[in-house]
Amino acid sequence: MSWVMIILLLIASYLILVPLLTYLSAKRQIGHKVTSENGETEDRLLYFYSESCPPCKQMTPIIDDLSTQHGKISKINISDDPDAARTYKIRATPTLILVKDGVIDDILLGAKKATQIEALLNKINR
Repeated sequence: MSWVMIILLLIASYLILVPLLTYLSAKRQIGHKVTSENGETEDRLLYFYSESCPPCKQMTPIIDDLSTQHGKISKINISDDPDAARTYKIRATPTLILVKDGVIDDILLGAKKATQIEALLNKINR
């Protein structure tokens, strides 16, 4: 086997494993108890984003529109609030975290369509 083939296999492995580990790390957060800064356990959808993230730039107008309709969405810029990103163990943006009854109920990584986000918001109203 040539060195070029070995290097290509290593790069391919890296490109597959890093997103997979990020996904698994995020999904391990489901079921963890969380409280807001004032100690309340309010049902909310947390949207973690970065201004330099192209998928976030696509998704932010959708979040803004849904926020005016539903009102239970908190936008958190990880550059402005790195402590929140550390608390929720955010590894990638955009990340949506559904907090229901003070517990992380669901997590979505990456850009999502409005219908997928609305489905998350509908879980709050159940």
